[in-house]
Amino acid sequence: MDKEIIFEEIINEYEKQRAANIRERDERVKEVYEKLPEISEIDKKISKIGSDTLNAILSDPNKKGLKEDMKSKFKILLQERREILEKNNIDVDFDKIKYKCEKCEDTGYEEGKGRCSCFNQKIINSLYKFSNMNDLLKTQNFDSFNAEYYSKSRVSGLEKTPYENIMNIKKYCMSYVENFDDNKKSLLFYGDTGVGKTFMSSCIAKALMDKGRTVLYIRAARLFKLFEDERFGRLRDDIDDIYSSDLLIIDDLGTEADSRNNNSYLMELINERMITGRKMIINTNLNFENLEKKYTKRFSSRLLENFIMMYFYGEDIRHAKLMRGNR
Repeated sequence: MDKEIIFEEIINEYEKQRAANIRERDERVKEVYEKLPEISEIDKKISKIGSDTLNAILSDPNKKGLKEDMKSKFKILLQERREILEKNNIDVDFDKIKYKCEKCEDTGYEEGKGRCSCFNQKIINSLYKFSNMNDLLKTQNFDSFNAEYYSKSRVSGLEKTPYENIMNIKKYCMSYVENFDDNKKSLLFYGDTGVGKTFMSSCIAKALMDKGRTVLYIRAARLFKLFEDERFGRLRDDIDDIYSSDLLIIDDLGTEADSRNNNSYLMELINERMITGRKMIINTNLNFENLEKKYTKRFSSRLLENFIMMYFYGEDIRHAKLMRGNR
């Protein structure tokens, strides 16, 4: 899809969101006024006092004390208003517009800064058709994380139980999000299928997106196809966000079809993102030895230098959920 078309669609989306915000505000005001007519009367008085004061100032600009008198009346009415609303457990700002993004107030642009991070995330979602990630993050986040699917029994050859291990990983990942700018290294999650690597990546993605960061999630097979399409001039979409997003998550590395170009693509991507200080999460079923075999020693060396490696182990959680009837 052409970027100009994407931009137009996103701008239209913002316009619809702002209109929806106003409708929701108007509905809240109507409900409160119907429930508490005295609030409606107070708001009318406040509006009339402001209007009368403005007219008085315009008719006699030299007359003193008008603004002070208005502020005094406002203070009394606003205090009465607050007390009534709090007594009825109603938000004192019920008549204010609520924005999905407070930074740009659902315009897509921050004053003096340019395009908002929420706009950039919408571009990413549109360009790579990852809007399904939004649905994924509703169920896969730190709040919904359940460590009870990990055994508390010892595993031969390993110091920690699967439960202890995943709790340590969760703690580290939550700290990683909180100190995202200060972290110099990226993350490599490795272990068998179904032990929580993608889920933990989603937890980090959700937490960062809530902080206004841009996150790009892509499967390894799709990533290498994009590079191949770009190489042969078949790519219609811009792939700049693979390099510029705050966090890039590459899922299922090692499951893609073998190609002599994959290693060079991967090395170039890691080098570029490391140079610019942008982090990555790589999820793979391969251990370090097999990663080195599939790619190169140079690649494994780069992992050791720039990535924190975390080993996920335990029962296949998807199988465990099915056995417990949690679909």
